[in-house]
This record gives sequence, C-alpha cells and structure tokens, in this order.
Amino acid sequence: MSTIVFDKERVSELRKQKIQHPWRKRPRKFTFSVALAVLLPAAVAAGLLFGTDIPDPLVMILVYLPLQLVAAALAAIVSKGKHGIADSIIYVFAIGGSVFSLVILLSLIFTLFVNGLKAFSTQFLFQNNVYISPSTPLDYGGVGHAILGTLLIVGISMLVAIPIGVATAIYVTEVRGRAVPYVRFFVQAMSGVPSVVAGLFILTVLILTGALSTSALAGGLAYAILMLPTVARTAEEVLRLIPEDLRTGALALGSTRARTVMKVVLPAAKTGIVTAIVLGMARVIGETAPLLLVTGYSDSTVLNPVSSPISALPTYIFANVDQPYPNAVTRAWGAALVLIILVGILFVIARILGRGKVK
Repeated sequence: MSTIVFDKERVSELRKQKIQHPWRKRPRKFTFSVALAVLLPAAVAAGLLFGTDIPDPLVMILVYLPLQLVAAALAAIVSKGKHGIADSIIYVFAIGGSVFSLVILLSLIFTLFVNGLKAFSTQFLFQNNVYISPSTPLDYGGVGHAILGTLLIVGISMLVAIPIGVATAIYVTEVRGRAVPYVRFFVQAMSGVPSVVAGLFILTVLILTGALSTSALAGGLAYAILMLPTVARTAEEVLRLIPEDLRTGALALGSTRARTVMKVVLPAAKTGIVTAIVLGMARVIGETAPLLLVTGYSDSTVLNPVSSPISALPTYIFANVDQPYPNAVTRAWGAALVLIILVGILFVIARILGRGKVK
C-alpha cells in the first residue's frame, strides 16, 4: 500500500475548496415546471373558491385535484420524461394527504381552543359542580372533580395494565414458552375489542354480581382491559429491537436469564417501554362508553375509589354537550380542552422520564 502525502500548500488549497453538492443542483427547466405545476392549479382553484358559489369540497375534489395531477404529470414529462409520471402521482397524493391531515388537525385544535378558552378560569379548573345547574353562569363551577376522577381512574388502570402488559411482552420475547402463540392470539384479539364491550364485561361480571359498585376502581379495570393490548404489543416490538448480542454477552458472563432481562434488556428498552405506556394511556384516557356503564356520575369531589360514583372528563363532556344551555356546552368545550392539555402534559413528562441514559 502506498501513502499519499500532501505538502502544506496543497493542504491549504484543499481547505479553501467549498463543499460541492451536485445532487442539490436543479436545472432551471425543472424548477420552472414544478413552480407552474404548483401555482396554476392553485390559482384556478382559488378563482373558483372566491369567485363562484360552488361548494368548496367540490372545487377541491373535482377541479383542484385533477388539475394538480395533470400539471404534475406534465411537469414530470418535461423534466424527467414519461418515467416520472408515476412518481408525480405518488407525490401529489402523499403531499396532498399530509397537508389535508394537517389542516384538519389544526382546524380541530383551533376550534377547541377558541371555544374552550371561554370557560377557562381558576374556579373552572379547581371547583366542582355541586349546586351548579346547566344554566349557571361560567363564573361558578368547574371540572376539578372530573380531573381528579380521570387521574384516579387512569392511575388504577396503569397499575393493572402496565405490569401485566410488560410481563406479557417479556414472556413472548424472552421466555418464549409453549404458550406464546396463544398469548399473541389473545392479545391481538383484545386489541380489537370495542370500548363498550370492556365496560359491559366489568358491569356484568363485577357490578351486577355485587362484587363492586360503580366507582373509580370499576372504571380503572375497564380501562385496563383496553390499555393492556396496546402496552403488550408495543413493548413486545420494542424488546425485539434490543440486539441479541446484549443478551448473549450477559449470559456469557454468568448472568441468569432473569437478571439479564432485569439488568440489561429492560434498561436498554426503557424509552420504548415508556412510549408503550404513553400510547396505552392515550388509548383509554378519552374513552367514554366504559365509564358511562361502570363509574356513574357525580357533581362532587370523590376521593374514595371503591364505593362511590365518580366523574371523569369524558363523562363530564358527555353530560354537558347535549344540554340546551350555552353555558353547559361551553363547559363541555372547556373540559375537552383540559383533557387535551392533560394528555400533552402527561406525554411530555413520560418523554422526559424516558430520556435517561442507560447505566
């Protein structure tokens, strides 16, 4: 092998050279054709939207989308030839679908904030609804009891679903016993169970038999049925991403299988397991049907999770949104906004906890 040695003058010349990115250079014909393909359909659609009485959805579906497909295909023919037509169609649908989803999401969030902020105040966040009627002014009453009930119900469901879900994932990926196919089948079947079925199960098995009464515990158990498959399946996929070398290395050093899982595998998958927990929590925190069946409703603050009906944010929204009073509907919008903010706070906390480095 020969070694190339540069003198100082050659090194200084090489350092003065600018980094070249030839793949970033676009011919003018390409840029011009893409600009026309984007602007012309948008201009035609804008003229029809603002200059005619044609409904906006019809303009976007029957005029803008076909024009955009044709313009993108022509731009692809000009710049890349006939082989670029298929790529242009894929680009249009991919970018269009992303923009459409983003617009819908932003419109929902904007509507939620505009209507929900009308009810926001200190008393709305901390007071309950005792002695409050649907027509009571917004200066009185709030969702404090519903926030506490939601946290209590979700906390109980997490205490039940997270250990069982993570243990199920460990059994499937690490133990790999004979029952793995059956466990996967039941977990997958549970993931398709409607939320109302979980509530009916708790209602018929525990409440109607007298084992439990309508309470936060019953709601937490119904939520746990819905949370369990999400946590188990996501944790299983995360554990499968852990390199096999970590397991074999720990076993080669004399560690037992259980110690390898607890000291090596789970710490390495901590961030993914936290994500699984967040996904499971997001799956259940807004469910209303199970709570209507098993938790009841209460306007007062309830701290007993076993024997008293309790309110949660979903049931609070359900109870107020169909009222013929504007103040009650505004309270429902405010509760929905509180629910979204609560999910965001819990998500941020979970992500912060999951960023810790593996020791």
